[in-house]
Order: sequence, then C-alpha cells, then structure tokens
Amino acid sequence: MGLVAFATTLSLAPSLALSVPMPSSAPVLPTAAPPEGAALPATASSSLVSTPGTTTPTALRTLRLGSTGTDVADLQRVLRSRGLRVSVDGSYGASTRTAVRSLQKRLRLRATGVVTPALLRRLGIQVRTVASGTGAAPATDPAAAVPAPSGAAVAPVTGRSGQYLKVFPVNGRNTYTDDYGAPRGQGAHEGNDLMAARGTPVVAVADGVIDRLTRVETGLGGIWIWMSDRAGNEYYYAHLDTISPGLQPGSRVAVGQQIGTVGNTGDARYGAPHLHFEIHPGGGGAINPYRELLAVDPDGPTR
Repeated sequence: MGLVAFATTLSLAPSLALSVPMPSSAPVLPTAAPPEGAALPATASSSLVSTPGTTTPTALRTLRLGSTGTDVADLQRVLRSRGLRVSVDGSYGASTRTAVRSLQKRLRLRATGVVTPALLRRLGIQVRTVASGTGAAPATDPAAAVPAPSGAAVAPVTGRSGQYLKVFPVNGRNTYTDDYGAPRGQGAHEGNDLMAARGTPVVAVADGVIDRLTRVETGLGGIWIWMSDRAGNEYYYAHLDTISPGLQPGSRVAVGQQIGTVGNTGDARYGAPHLHFEIHPGGGGAINPYRELLAVDPDGPTR
C-alpha cells in the first residue's frame, strides 16, 4: 500500500518475457528462477497516512545501491518479469544493480544502475495504491449475488468507468504496463499482467455471472475464472492463488465483489505473482485491456 509500484509485466518489447492466459498465451519465465515463497505484503509506509476507502498517491523516489523497502521489492519483481535474475527481497544490492544496468542497456540509456523517476516515466509505469479497509461497493442486485465472505475485500467504486470495466480488477497495490500483443511462445499476449503480492484481492469488474472456473491448476492459466457481464462481455482472470468460497459456475457477482486472490499458478509457477487479465467484448476475441484499466484506475493518467 502506498509506496511506489513499478510497472511490470512481462513485456513491452520482444526481448521481454512472461505472460499467461487460458485462451492462448502464457508467460515464458526464466527456468532457473527459484520459487519466491510468500510474496512481500503490501504494507503501508510509516510516512503515509491513509483514510479507509481511499487511494493514496505516492511520490516516486530514486532507488540505488543500499535502498530498501517495498518499492525496491516492486522493482525486483519487474526485473524478474523481464527475464533478469534477481531475488525479491526488498534490498537493493549488487545483483539488483546489475539487473538494472542490463535493463538500461536494453533501453539504450546510460547504464548507471540507478533508477530515477525519469526512468520510471520512460517506462510508462502506472502506480496504483489502495488503502486498507475499503468500503463495500453497492450491488445492483444483491439478492442474486453470492455474499462475500466475512472480512473479504470489496473494491471501492470511484465513479470512474470504462466502456467495459466498472472497477479495477485488483483491489490492492499493483503495477502494470501495456504488454498486450507482446510475443510469447504460444503467440501474442492477449491481456495485461497486473503485478501484485500473493493474496491481494481480485474482484469482479462488473455485475455479472461466473461462467466457468477451476480451483485445481489446469492448463496455462492454473487456477482461473471466466465471468461475463449483463451485456455478454467476457473477462478472464488467470494465475489465481485462490477462488472465493461459494463461487461456482452460474453464481451471480456484484461489481467490486472479491472473487479470488492473486497468485502464480499454471505456467507462471516460479515467477512473480500477478493477475493475467483479459477482456473479450461480446464473448469474441480479446482486446487490449490497457486503456480500460487506466479508465478505472484512480491514480492512472487521463488518456
């Protein structure tokens, strides 16, 4: 919560790797990377004061050798997602500096090993932080929706809306970039990867119904959900860690209701936890979700 989250995913250029979904593509992860174990929690900085139910914008800081914190861990996740070997430990050591220099060389920048706000802007990084204790989003048809478990997170509805999305799919600190169409072993990437700590709540982006799901890892997406809204648009959530109790095919869900948690199941195993998210208008082919994500991201730029 509340610190700098560096964009991520798995690729903005042919040299960058990782992906995922069920329908077609999947992350190509560095096989030598060891399991990360439990992801670092998205804890608030002592310098930030958050009001429940709000988002907290944060200033970017320069990261260099000796820096520590959750923002360093976010950077390390970005580096890992781009095929660079580095541990996600929140400590900016020699291996992290080496990986940063490699990334800077790819971008034809001076290889200083220092991550500046200017570099973050060059990468087109989006930062989104969500305060804890978010309030419940009103359901259009609460009687038809599966009640969220006690204490389950519900994404705040801010009044911002895209053509398809009514709320951001990850209710917690996350980072993402426009990696739609990036080359993968199985073909072009058909969604965007939202990098977040394991266990971060994943929510319904619209009022709708669960079409199909699996709580047992299967295929490229591992543990995944397909849901559709009332207009027949479909949404695909992949690499989940868990699916909320009580959900099953045919269950109605309300916008903002938690339906699962972020993980790294399927072919994302051994990679950084993230949600692979797709939009299929009218149940057809996938479109780039990036502008829709920006439209419902309270801290995203207006484009």
